[in-house]
Amino acid sequence: MDLSGGVAVRLAALCLDESGRLAGRMLCGDAVRGGLLLDLALAQRVESTDDSIVVDPTPTGFPPADRLLAAIAVEPERSLDGWLGERRLKLRDVADGAALAGRWELRAGPLGLGRRYADLRQDETRRDVDRQASAPEPGWSQADACVTAVAAAGGLLDREGWHPERPGEEVVAATGSVAWLCTAVVDHLLLAFERYTRQAGALGQVGPF
Repeated sequence: MDLSGGVAVRLAALCLDESGRLAGRMLCGDAVRGGLLLDLALAQRVESTDDSIVVDPTPTGFPPADRLLAAIAVEPERSLDGWLGERRLKLRDVADGAALAGRWELRAGPLGLGRRYADLRQDETRRDVDRQASAPEPGWSQADACVTAVAAAGGLLDREGWHPERPGEEVVAATGSVAWLCTAVVDHLLLAFERYTRQAGALGQVGPF
């Protein structure tokens, strides 16, 4: 099972700027965690119950996904929203996993400080950026629909304002067997954006979030 080119990594690629820095937006972390859960659901490792999610904890070989699987196995009673907001699993963890797998290249920042990443699949990333979230196009895979839906709800398709939008119902439906989870991820991201905006406003901060 190779998740290094999965939904989470494709979403993480949308969080890179032209210099290879990761966006500092809180919503990016929520989006890639949603992507990891969708990757695991597509691989039939995650199922839903009435009040929690259950997993097959067998390692996938992709470190961020395996950390998430192991954590869920320890806390099966925790809600889906709880895992989507789990700050111990960060955007950088997914980026480092992509670099370790050879999907991205890790470089030192200016003067040898910090980290910069080079996306080695830029053609695919450009296609992901250019997709419309209003309706699916012929030939989309389930993963394509997942990336588009989550990217829209996370504001990752709006590279100027980073403003979230709700994807079309047909896009979510195109995720097929994982539509239940995709719907939950989209709802979480839209509500999280509102919450982060309110919290930042109370502190006098300006977005994007």
